[in-house]
Amino acid sequence: MIQIGDQLLWLLVSTSLVTLTIPGVALLYGGMVRKRNVLNAIAMPFGALVVVSIVWLAVGDALVYGRQGNPLAVDMIRSLYRAMAASLALALVAGGIVERVRFPFFLAFGALWIGAVYGPLSFWLLGGGWLAGLGCLDYSGGAVIHIGAGVTALVAAIVLGPRRGYGRVEMIPNHLPFSFCGVGLMWVGWFGFAVGSAPVSMSAVTTAFVSIQASAVAAALTWMAVEWLQRDKPTALGMASGAVAGLVAITPAAGYVSPVSALVIGIGAGGLCYMVVNYVKLILGYDDSLDVFGMHGVGGAWGMIATGLFASTEINSGGSDGLFYGYPYQFFVQVVATVVIAVFAAGVSVLLLKGLSTVLVPRVDASAESMGLDLAQHGEKGYS
Repeated sequence: MIQIGDQLLWLLVSTSLVTLTIPGVALLYGGMVRKRNVLNAIAMPFGALVVVSIVWLAVGDALVYGRQGNPLAVDMIRSLYRAMAASLALALVAGGIVERVRFPFFLAFGALWIGAVYGPLSFWLLGGGWLAGLGCLDYSGGAVIHIGAGVTALVAAIVLGPRRGYGRVEMIPNHLPFSFCGVGLMWVGWFGFAVGSAPVSMSAVTTAFVSIQASAVAAALTWMAVEWLQRDKPTALGMASGAVAGLVAITPAAGYVSPVSALVIGIGAGGLCYMVVNYVKLILGYDDSLDVFGMHGVGGAWGMIATGLFASTEINSGGSDGLFYGYPYQFFVQVVATVVIAVFAAGVSVLLLKGLSTVLVPRVDASAESMGLDLAQHGEKGYS
């Protein structure tokens, strides 16, 4: 096991890496929206970081995890690590409702959502709650962060309604280089999830590092290949989207599966997420602006289920064997956790959205949406 000094140092490094995912999401979103909304799309993830850090460090971590008997410095940095992970979850939610939600409504909803949705899910799965008691595996919050955020983004997009002109007006990204920089920061930051928030062996950390990379590149290649076959040209954006899908899918499995299994998980993530983003979304007609559900909800669900298939105690003795290694129960409990988390996140998020809408106006009016949220919500322009 990692000694206290080494553990503290690695937690400091991991926390710094995970923090990088927030500006990564901000740049990814900022480049994907229309240019009149670029600053607003960047501001929402940073707003999530500000609000969640205050709420989580003040009360959230103590309620979910309590004092764990470690040296104070270790508990403090673990709390900060978890605050960054929670901030990432809310930052992801923003992508489903950009270009029409009012900034104050998003911040207020985020503060409530962290307490009512993210907090219980964290306790159930990562804080020793009932899902953990059933034996569910989630190495670094794949279900809590990605299924929770992806499902919340979907129901928020449905409750708020589509952007004006959705399906009729072309809504093209304003600056794809921004988005690629964002994906690059996310990719680097994702290695911070390799240690998770609990002490693990260095061999497990090493395996998790390699598995994260294997899943990301396999998903990027798969997305690119499918797109190439169907559209005759592989887009750079598609390759980047595939990489994100692979990062998402490996999060719950990273320390429990072999790099070879991680390649298979990445291939599945690239194919599944591509189909949802490019076909299922169009068939159902919902306006999840930046495909948070298709990337994170679906990718996180696949990652949880795949953990139940590919987990091996040969990789991490603190885990469990999956279905393919002779333990069907692990697959069963992973499916149960996936369904429970999705249903809970959807139900409570709808109640929060409906309730908060009686106090605050949730979305901008038609003139503000036409003007752009940079001017309407922040009084400034991203491009002069």
